[in-house]
Amino acid sequence: MPTILIAYPKNFFCYGKFERKVSAILSNLSGYHLAFLADYNEFVSKYVSSDTRIQDSLCQVDEEHIEGITHAIIFNDGESYANLIEKAQRAGIKSRVIDAGITKVVNIDKGEKHDVYIGRGSKWGNPYAIGFDGDRAEVIHKFKYDFERGFFKFGKEEILELKGKTLGCHCKPAACHGDVLAEYLNSLDDGE
Repeated sequence: MPTILIAYPKNFFCYGKFERKVSAILSNLSGYHLAFLADYNEFVSKYVSSDTRIQDSLCQVDEEHIEGITHAIIFNDGESYANLIEKAQRAGIKSRVIDAGITKVVNIDKGEKHDVYIGRGSKWGNPYAIGFDGDRAEVIHKFKYDFERGFFKFGKEEILELKGKTLGCHCKPAACHGDVLAEYLNSLDDGE
């Protein structure tokens, strides 16, 4: 009986895509064992509760100890699972690697590579300034409130151009309005 390993990155928030991909890939199996590295957003637990073909209990494994794994489904953000993908290939594990299209935020002051600047003065910048409009948590909360209600000049359709990109600002690693944008984008199902 096959043992399927599922791996997804911490910032992948789209259960719809997870469930759709895993269901389609496993649709021809009458039964299987399921293993995972980490269940950051409880996607594996949720999936297990809806699939009666899973034999025995879930098994959490370490990336360095994947003996007994016959198949792998890896949601790839381009960074988190490079070693796992390589190790699975070397071990002859049949793998499906799915592009997770993760958006992340980095600090441009530290010279970190980014695709789009989202700081003050940009189309995506937070109009609320720390100090003048509140502390960090308050200005992020105000940004999130306005974003969720569509009060900005950019719409949620326009924001899609940021999906899968690295956003640059001055805040990271501290909390940032970019986290609001990234969380929204990382929860969307791209239909792919």
